[in-house]
Amino acid sequence: MQVILASKSPRRRLLLQAAGLAVEVRPSHIDETLLTDEDVPSAVQRLAIAKAAATGPGDVPVIAADTLVALDGSPLGQPANLQEARDMLIALSGSTHQVYTGVCVAHRGQSLHQLMCSEVCFYPLSEHQIDTYLQHNEVLDKAGAYEIQGGAASFVRAVNGPLDNVIGLPVRLTLSMLKEVNTP
Repeated sequence: MQVILASKSPRRRLLLQAAGLAVEVRPSHIDETLLTDEDVPSAVQRLAIAKAAATGPGDVPVIAADTLVALDGSPLGQPANLQEARDMLIALSGSTHQVYTGVCVAHRGQSLHQLMCSEVCFYPLSEHQIDTYLQHNEVLDKAGAYEIQGGAASFVRAVNGPLDNVIGLPVRLTLSMLKEVNTP
């Protein structure tokens, strides 16, 4: 099945392709600034819906998603620079945080949106581990400054919830939504 992915995330594209979908990448360009007093679950849902809407209606289903890391309810998006990435990893060290993904699937005038949350427990990290990770990994386009399927895998003590959600797209949920919007 052909789908449009309203995201430039190579991780989301690979997850969808691994599920057997033919993916056309068509990133939406929206303002992703969080609203004042907006909680993380509401933000990722709002942003996913906005991304799908910005891609526009068409004959092909649109899949849009937004992922944020939350630590004690505070959002950790993509770091602006390496110092901000270091600060995020220090904050996540030895703690449990949540990864929220809002997913929106739109097709033929229908639009469905859902929220998925996974909890991730990090081991305590040394400064050396953090510095080495930052030297050898691209982190500026990763929510929370880490990539669980990459070099940060060794940081993780446990994941409660779908791992693919932490990567950036809960595939089973997305496929279920895709089936629902394609059912006449």
